[in-house]
Amino acid sequence: MPALEEKVIKDIEQRLIRHLAHLTGYGQPEYITSGGSAAIFKVESKDGPRAFKAFNPAFFEGESAAADRKRLDVQRSTMGHLCPSLVQTYRVEEAEGTAIMEMEYLAWPPLDKCLADVPDDKVIPLITQLVDAVRFLEAQNIVHRDIKPENIHVSPDFAQLKLLDLGVARLMETDEAPDAAGTDHGKARPFLATAQYSSPEYLFRLDEPSPRLWRGLNFYQVGAVLHDLIMKKPIFHHEMQLKNRWLVAKAVLTKRPSFADDRPNRLLPLKALAGRCLVKDLDSRLNLVGWDDFRLEGASDPLTALAGRIAKRTPTAGDNARQAAATRLDFDRSEYVKRLSAAIRNELIPICRTDLPITLHQSEPGQPPSVVFNFAAQGNYQIECLLEIHWLEELHERSANISLQGRLVYGDQAPDFRNDARKLVQQVSINEGEPEMAVALSEDIAKIIGSALDLIDVQDGAPLVGGKTVQI
Repeated sequence: MPALEEKVIKDIEQRLIRHLAHLTGYGQPEYITSGGSAAIFKVESKDGPRAFKAFNPAFFEGESAAADRKRLDVQRSTMGHLCPSLVQTYRVEEAEGTAIMEMEYLAWPPLDKCLADVPDDKVIPLITQLVDAVRFLEAQNIVHRDIKPENIHVSPDFAQLKLLDLGVARLMETDEAPDAAGTDHGKARPFLATAQYSSPEYLFRLDEPSPRLWRGLNFYQVGAVLHDLIMKKPIFHHEMQLKNRWLVAKAVLTKRPSFADDRPNRLLPLKALAGRCLVKDLDSRLNLVGWDDFRLEGASDPLTALAGRIAKRTPTAGDNARQAAATRLDFDRSEYVKRLSAAIRNELIPICRTDLPITLHQSEPGQPPSVVFNFAAQGNYQIECLLEIHWLEELHERSANISLQGRLVYGDQAPDFRNDARKLVQQVSINEGEPEMAVALSEDIAKIIGSALDLIDVQDGAPLVGGKTVQI
């Protein structure tokens, strides 16, 4: 959103000066910056420097005034909070014909100004702190709605982070939501700035306001920030540079951000996590991501903990899903399954060697696509992993959800895999991140094999107790 006009800033500053004159221990305001709805000033106080946010009086006039006052109430409810990674608010008042907030002053730079300088070993601490702030707001029934690097400030050593600007925050659950489907800043909609970090369903108002919608938006926006921390540049950077609103909107709806760099294994688990957060479909995103996935610090082996969770989709140029011929789409899907299964097998062969011979069994044509990886263990044991491919439809018809389940079989072939045992682990796309996906899924299968070998060791070669198969 463009900054306020100079004459509006001067007017706001005079209103703030008059307001401060009624308070004790405050100096004169020093202008810092402005957005589309308010200006920020630094003011010395007896407790040290404070930040004052004074709004354009026009935002509290007319039909949008009620919605803007509800937002003030939301921010007022956070005063005195104990979350270290959320900016502190000390005062929220309506005075001098506008709204004025007193907040914690941070001399730290905004994240969007120093993305390129963030060391890789600081990414986990920073994203963990951001998640703490977002989860704290969720616990207070509040959704921020504008999580982006511009609203996140970081310490010079990149050890600490603060989430700022609750200007468009709202309650997640409310019977009255006059601003829910309207603009994000009352009368003016900050299309470019907000669109870049908005999920498709929120940007295009595809779903009614609900806790489900807001939870999905939180995951998406946190994932977008994680993308920026990993790639050291803003999401959809190319489209933003072109300053074309239609291209930005199209990218949000259809373009899967790329995590490709010259070191494919660099921050791989974090790339996988960000990819799942940025899945376009709301239902798939909510199935693929949970807050527990962000328990990253202190993990003894974060690569293993997150391996097998890359979900990226970038449709190739000119390959519009709605226009693709059904026969070509079926062929592309079939070839993708063959490539993926072969690549997984090639990843596992050097590890399993002749100790665990691998055989592959693909589903018959006309059946739901799946691949069974069979590993012949010692004695009469077989370790089987069923990888199922659930293709999506319409705009996302070149993407699929991947589910995985394993079982340990003793002796003759046991009954079919159980439908209730499948676990959704990935979202994949044709021609996007195939080598990385093969590595990630191979590690998922490796974990199943490890669990099966533990069971075999416990049995010490004896038949399985209670039947011929155990689900893993």
